[in-house]
Order: sequence, then structure tokens, then C-alpha cells
Amino acid sequence: WLHLFFYRSKKNLYSTFAKLSHFFSRLNLYCAILGAALLFFIATIICFEVTGRALGASSRLWVLETSEYSLLYITFLGTPYLLEKNMHVVIDIVYTSFTNAWRLIFQALNSVIGFLVCAVLAIVGVIVVVEQYGLGVREITVMRPYSWWLTAALPLGAGLMAIQFIEQFIRTLKGKAL
Repeated sequence: WLHLFFYRSKKNLYSTFAKLSHFFSRLNLYCAILGAALLFFIATIICFEVTGRALGASSRLWVLETSEYSLLYITFLGTPYLLEKNMHVVIDIVYTSFTNAWRLIFQALNSVIGFLVCAVLAIVGVIVVVEQYGLGVREITVMRPYSWWLTAALPLGAGLMAIQFIEQFIRTLKGKAL
């Protein structure tokens, strides 16, 4: 009976992991789509700005500022998806020179370090966002947005990347090279 209990527990654990993995995969995809939409948006407003200025219209100050803020969100919305799909930058010459066992070791080490860095960034980011929200801090720019609107990109992206690094580590423990 004990063997049956542990078998079912292990099976439920894998099922739960698969469901969580699917949920975060979808969330990463939606964030990446939102990042792509923001990229399209800033490309469009910059084209209109350049065309307008060529035709003699005055410059719109909000275009540059909106583009800068959007670039921050594009980065933190798209990176977790790229990490999940293993489309991030890798030094192939070094990576392919290792045996499969060494690849798994370095992959596990990379996952642990990546998780720790992203977890710290997410935690500190949440603390900063909550503090900025409580103080009502605004940026000193033309649009004067609340600072937490901009800072919120960091804990969101870093938190999702930390989850991806956990998933990579679990895949590495199963012996699956990326």
C-alpha cells in the first residue's frame, strides 16, 4: 500500500507541475504578445512623429517618453518567453564543446544562479514598487507618470524568469539538455 501511495503522490506531483508549467507558458506567451504589440505601437507613433515633423508639424514630447517607457516593458515582457523557448543568447562554440554530462552540470548551475539573481530582483522590485506606490512618487518628466508604473516591469519580468529557471533546473534534473 505504501508503494501505491508514493506512486500516486509522485504522479500527482508531475500532474501539478505539468499544469503549472502550462499556465506559466501561456502567461509568458501573453506577455510576449503584449511586448510585441508595444513594439508595434512605438514603431507606429515614431513613424507618425517623423512624418509629421517632415511635413512641418511641431514635435510631440510624449512620443519619445512613451517610447522609452515602452522599451522597458518590451524587455521585461519578452524575456521570460525567450528564456522558456531557449531563444536567448548562448555561446555555442563553448557550449557544444562540452560532453552531455558537462552540459547538464553547467545548465543546472546556470539555472540556480539565474533563479537566485531573478528572485532577488523580483523581491527587491516588489519592495520598491510598494514603497513608490505608498509615497505616490512621480517621474520628473513631461508626462509625470507614477514611478511604480515603470518600476513594476522589473518584478514582473524577473519573477517570471525566476520561474523559468526553476523549470529549467527541473528539466536538467530529469537529464534533458536544453
